[in-house]
Amino acid sequence: MNHFIDKIVEKDIILKEWSISLKTRQKPLIMYGAGCWAMQQYQMLQEQGVSIDAVGIDSKYYKKNTLFFDKEIQPIEKLIANYPDAFLWIGFNLDQTSLAITKENIIKKFGPREIFACDCAKYDNFKEQNYSYKSIEEKKDEFQWLFQRLEEKKSQDTFLSYLNQRISGNYKYAENIFDPDHYFPKDIIALNNEIFVDCGAFTGDTVQELLKISSPEKVYAIEPDKNNFNRLQAAFQENHKIICLNKGAYSKTDILRFAGNNSDASKISSCGETEIQVDSIDNILSGEPATFIKMDIEGAELEALKGASDTIRKYHPTLAISAYHKFEDLFTLPQFIHQLYPNYKLYLRRHSHLTHELVLYAIAKKN
Repeated sequence: MNHFIDKIVEKDIILKEWSISLKTRQKPLIMYGAGCWAMQQYQMLQEQGVSIDAVGIDSKYYKKNTLFFDKEIQPIEKLIANYPDAFLWIGFNLDQTSLAITKENIIKKFGPREIFACDCAKYDNFKEQNYSYKSIEEKKDEFQWLFQRLEEKKSQDTFLSYLNQRISGNYKYAENIFDPDHYFPKDIIALNNEIFVDCGAFTGDTVQELLKISSPEKVYAIEPDKNNFNRLQAAFQENHKIICLNKGAYSKTDILRFAGNNSDASKISSCGETEIQVDSIDNILSGEPATFIKMDIEGAELEALKGASDTIRKYHPTLAISAYHKFEDLFTLPQFIHQLYPNYKLYLRRHSHLTHELVLYAIAKKN
């Protein structure tokens, strides 16, 4: 048997390894970026005994007298001029652009130098960003269940790259795996006149992409965040094929606490400041068919799948389910889908150079 655990080669975050040499460096180290990701890694480097000499951002974003912890933010161009041989730590996350291309662009702009970047975080909402090897090893049977059922080598390579990067934060694992066609990868998805259910429709970005590449028969765009929903509804008010619903997809009809006002990452939470209505897909459709269900609902995917059980059993729609919000998503989600309909083919694709946007695809086998 092909055991995935034998190919999980990473054991700890790459930031720790790099910190050993950075502590004895002879050149300045500049943090390039001053947002959320930079704050995470600045603190992690401090924990490892690595000091940052300066913090810089592109001059077009620069504002005087702005602090980043105890350091005043400077235009990166000025810092490079003052410290021409400085090392750079990339303090912004890499989503749609690879590390190789990012480094190439920086070297073209600022000249050759040592550049560091990693997909590591641990504070506040990022406490579970990087997995431990031990936690994966403890659940190796559950992970193996999916690995051996994935339909092709590309999905298995995606699986391995995801877990190795989730442990280490090393962007190299995304380099040849990234797929830009989020929810509609061309090598596995063939769109027809879909009846499309978009759970976590946000402001309509996925629906807009669907409309560019196909002519859906009907779209149910489900979005609980009020601000996002208002923009969603305004975007499609002239399109009568698109039904916009201001609620969340869940296992049952209910009222739940909700943490909103977080742009694209609002979610159901017992600590949420507002309440939202939630409903099941089965109830929303009332027995009518769906041919494609997409879910990106910040960890509520399993509950929403439970609420779509009858629809999945009866109609076997294509499923595109985000599988990165919780550690257990990579086995609980495919196992539940398999229970509902064992004749699904299972695929994985990564749609970000971060370990975000890992999507599990389930496509019904043709009779």
